[in-house]
Amino acid sequence: MRLLSTAACILFLAACNKGPAPGEPNGPVAGAPGGPIATGRADTSNAVSGGEATAVQAGALPPPGPIPRFVGKWATNQKSCDSAAWQFTQTTLRTPAGSSCSFGQVTQVPGGYDVKATCTAEGPPAADTLQIRFAESAKAMLFASRSIADTGLVFCGRDV
Repeated sequence: MRLLSTAACILFLAACNKGPAPGEPNGPVAGAPGGPIATGRADTSNAVSGGEATAVQAGALPPPGPIPRFVGKWATNQKSCDSAAWQFTQTTLRTPAGSSCSFGQVTQVPGGYDVKATCTAEGPPAADTLQIRFAESAKAMLFASRSIADTGLVFCGRDV
């Protein structure tokens, strides 16, 4: 039920989202190196094909690739990208409210990722499993956990 209500909020946000205003910066967040994502095969490469970094722009979801789709800067709406962004690396999460998570095992699942993490949010560190899913039609990422409030996020951008 929580995921359904979160998805409904995402669809509402996507319908209202007109993107950043002209000239509004979408400061990139570099992905930190991390451990392999469990996909059933041993692939620990963090490299982008051809050895060149490519920028992923705001307004669309990052495509699947060697870097996990969740890596980058995310916010509840495009206007919050500069002032209230969530920052995901391959191994950590920081929210604008001050919560943080350190990732253990990241497992790719249909529609997104399950992440075993240790999170600190209004209390001592606690074990958690983060559920990260992508709502392709809404161009949004759905985030659910026990430690941090469930929310829908739009992509602000990244450089890898």
